[in-house]
Amino acid sequence: MSSGAPAYPNLFSPLTLAGQDLRNRICLPATLTNYAQGNRITPRWGDFLVERARGGAAMLVTEVIAVDPNAIAQAAVVTGFDDANDDGFRQTADAVHDAGARLVGQLWHPGRQQLWHPTQSPRAVSDAPDAYSWTVGHVMSEDEIAAVRDAYVAVAGRLQRCGFAGVELHGAHGYLITQFLSPWSNGRDDAYGGDRAGRCRFALEVANGIRQRCGGDFIIGLKMPGDEGVAGGIDVDEADALTRHLVVPKVFDYIAYGQGNFSLSLETHVPDLYFQPGHFIDIHKRMRAAADGTPVMALGRIGTPDLAERVIADGYGDLVGMSRAQIADAAFANKARDGRADDIRPTVFDNFCWGEIHQGKPLAEFHNPHLAETGEHNWSPAPASRGKKVVVVGGGPAGLEAAWVAAARGHRVTLIGASEAVGGKLRLEADLPGRADMRRVVDHQERLCHRHGVDLKLGMEATAADVWALSPDAVVLASGADLRQPDGVGAGTQLMISARDYVAEGVETGNQDTVVLFDHDHGPATYAVADLLAERFAHLIVITPRTDIAQNVNYCSAIGVYRRLYRAGCAIVTAHQPVDFDGRVLTCINVFTGEERSFPHIDLVVYATPRRANDALAAELDGIELHLAGDCMSPRHLMAAIHEGHAVGLRV
Repeated sequence: MSSGAPAYPNLFSPLTLAGQDLRNRICLPATLTNYAQGNRITPRWGDFLVERARGGAAMLVTEVIAVDPNAIAQAAVVTGFDDANDDGFRQTADAVHDAGARLVGQLWHPGRQQLWHPTQSPRAVSDAPDAYSWTVGHVMSEDEIAAVRDAYVAVAGRLQRCGFAGVELHGAHGYLITQFLSPWSNGRDDAYGGDRAGRCRFALEVANGIRQRCGGDFIIGLKMPGDEGVAGGIDVDEADALTRHLVVPKVFDYIAYGQGNFSLSLETHVPDLYFQPGHFIDIHKRMRAAADGTPVMALGRIGTPDLAERVIADGYGDLVGMSRAQIADAAFANKARDGRADDIRPTVFDNFCWGEIHQGKPLAEFHNPHLAETGEHNWSPAPASRGKKVVVVGGGPAGLEAAWVAAARGHRVTLIGASEAVGGKLRLEADLPGRADMRRVVDHQERLCHRHGVDLKLGMEATAADVWALSPDAVVLASGADLRQPDGVGAGTQLMISARDYVAEGVETGNQDTVVLFDHDHGPATYAVADLLAERFAHLIVITPRTDIAQNVNYCSAIGVYRRLYRAGCAIVTAHQPVDFDGRVLTCINVFTGEERSFPHIDLVVYATPRRANDALAAELDGIELHLAGDCMSPRHLMAAIHEGHAVGLRV
């Protein structure tokens, strides 16, 4: 790159929407955070948006704002139909705009999928049940539709008065506007159903009403499906035709395209690391042609500045929506603009954060401990009051995080790792089918360790003597955990092995016919092991004591787990616990009835089970400042390991 040339010239070119200038093409699409409380804006709700504006994004779309008092959502969703949130709206809009960005509010109505209120009836386009909840809504009359239309317009007017630059109509993922647009969900025979003009009528009436209320310099966007992923729904051809109809009145300033609805196609709503980067950009390119000059926002597993630049340069879209990338790093845009792409905290699209909000928890990201805090976009650790000599035992995510944070604060840090490469069990996971991107987490941590001068001593199993020999002021023990063999099962055979040992070492059975995976873990890495076993063995049996599998995998990614296993011909046996394995016959009992069931001709049993902490070294380090982090403190998930390592690095 020549001196002074912008790193990503197309991505950082300006764009004008409704007379409002955007400084670049990077947008934060609507991202549910569950940061609101009692349907009210909280400081964290606003900080999430403001920090990404300060981090360089050009346009930020809020998470859903409910428009209809007859369709109140769960308490963590902000309502826009009363006065209570006006101050929060104003403060957030002012701060976003002061940071040089534009704030757009996403207007939302769940339609028939109203799961959250115990007494209110869902409002529906027709009487078809919702694919996810099976709720059947009250079919709205034309007068009731007009009242909902007016509710959208009223909330848009409120947001304009509060300083918002515009609104986006949420017409994707199976919510109300999708239910009007899609022939799969719209069975009406009046003016709001039937042909495309009828199915588009509601969205256009809402948009025209907002334009009349708010004027020509107010951004109006639409998010709609590019492909619903259901037979008889909006496929790419139908999305093309709908787009051509919707853009004729020139009322929309941009259109964004999401995929899937609340059927099993919801997996495509947040494509995980089993999808290709930019998996749906070809759909966006086709919609851009159909949009006839109306700008198109491309989104869906776009996580790097290089891919975002390609989206703009090669005509896949006019705007790039990146949510998970900016959850991981609020300063994504600033770092890309300044040519510091290697400094961007990577997102790996494992959808852990989506799983948190789907369960009603606040949004969290496993390697961004300061998510939605004031100052997040340019956070750095404060210097320690005095420098210490710190030894970190363990080169996994917890140890790496503790090491670089402590070193960045001014401590002299030595990290001892048993493996020749850093990363611990996470690097092992990255060798599994579909999980290679997980390596980017530890690669980033390793870069930070080198940048801050951590002395890495790898390939040695640390003893207490090794630690004492370094004369540390403080020790961080982050030595991980190991899987435990199922009690009393298979102790006399070599044909029973932990999932981790199988991946690390492999095992030759002499017969690659039938393998059992005992799933007492339910985490995503376990099912990547299942994918590997399905490749290597003719028959795979997954056995779990629970009534379902994948209970520790976010819902969208769990759809992919089931799809891959069933396509591989896997037999899934639920509610069973192994009690004996003699090297050929595995005996299990039904956990509810105690009835025995035998599985003959088994060539190998692989188990993924609750772990035991490797904390024995702690007892030999008495008398020194000692901190435990990650699995050796308590075996948990990746976010707990990294956040705990981060906290220890700040505390030591």
